[in-house]
Amino acid sequence: MRATGLSDGNYTLGGLDVTVNDKHATLKDGTLAGSVTNLSDCLRCAVSMGIPLEDAIPCATINPARAIGIDAHYGTLAPGKAADFLLLDKDLNLVGVYKNGQKVK
Repeated sequence: MRATGLSDGNYTLGGLDVTVNDKHATLKDGTLAGSVTNLSDCLRCAVSMGIPLEDAIPCATINPARAIGIDAHYGTLAPGKAADFLLLDKDLNLVGVYKNGQKVK
């Protein structure tokens, strides 16, 4: 949801008011509204649970791109595709963010 990566506070999701507190997104009545965990944290968690990195990476890259039909331009680094990617260290911590092959963070 769009509150992913943002600080605790009030946001909207599908026109509903959502409160984010300590990575929990809930509706006014306390119902879980969705996840505010980013994909790199999910990747790190999967690997920590024993999923081999070579299996986890496609789950965070080409598989979602293919699922929504944008794999011709995203999901892998290949000629003609957007060079949008995260650079992670050996412990899967963020080192850099790249958009169109240019470092933006």
